[in-house]
Amino acid sequence: GRDALTIVEEAEDLEDVSDKTETYQLLYNYMLEHSQSSALFFPAGSMSNFVNHGGKKKANVKLIWSTKEWSYVNGAHEIDVDELSQVGAIDMILELVATCPIKKGEEVLLHYGNDWEKAWQKHSSTWEKAINDASFTTSAMVLNEIHHGVGKPPQPFPTYDEEAKDDDDEKEHAVVQCHLLYDEDKIERRRNQDGTRTKIYPWIPAPVVGESRRFSDIAVRGVNRVQCDILERSGDEKTGFKYVVRPHIEAMGILVKNVPHHAIRYVDKPYTNPQHELTAFRHSIEFPDKIFPKKWKDLEGLDANDEL
Repeated sequence: GRDALTIVEEAEDLEDVSDKTETYQLLYNYMLEHSQSSALFFPAGSMSNFVNHGGKKKANVKLIWSTKEWSYVNGAHEIDVDELSQVGAIDMILELVATCPIKKGEEVLLHYGNDWEKAWQKHSSTWEKAINDASFTTSAMVLNEIHHGVGKPPQPFPTYDEEAKDDDDEKEHAVVQCHLLYDEDKIERRRNQDGTRTKIYPWIPAPVVGESRRFSDIAVRGVNRVQCDILERSGDEKTGFKYVVRPHIEAMGILVKNVPHHAIRYVDKPYTNPQHELTAFRHSIEFPDKIFPKKWKDLEGLDANDEL
């Protein structure tokens, strides 16, 4: 149930057990839940990302159980709640069915339920009051728009020393990450002021097919993206900016040179942007009672909020 998604923030003084705040993970906003069941259901289909709340009046789709012959949903409806995790995804398919003609480009809207609407209205009114005197740091999305904005000249990333001098609190919740692949056979060594030497490797593009894919978001969001410090910058807007970076790789005191501008991004530190604030909205989507199996109502007749 929802207990699996509970986050408890404790006071620094662990002896004060009463000073705790509970909320739910962001994932809870995307779960389907019935008030008389301890189960949570996560919509994992590709269409799920394109559905928003429309309310009773604006909703143009509804949920029904799969009508496909190869999906044995009727059998799943007879399974006890405690055994649902053993049921295959193919037998738990829900379909979105249009309730009226939907034009090309029109938004797909589902009714999230009356409880969801009440919770959202309450949250909206309290949130507006809460942010009147609040100050928020700049998100990674906004920072990346500055340095990678479409149709805008690229703005150079500041170096580590420039950031230190700037002392800008607006970036305290964002860190720099670089997409790094480097040629280990072309090692150089730079002499440091204390007499030690640092290994320097040249950056190489991601091994993907096609020149255009090298510069795509898919390429720079891959497994080789690591947090890094920008130590040096060269080039300009016309020739393209390149950087020398120090990756945060444990036990590897190396540098990578010739890192191109497009291979660097800001990312938010975990749980630091406004959607993770304790006052952020958290509420599941209502699983329609009309199609919810009676066998799954293990909290029927009880107060679900006390049991979950």
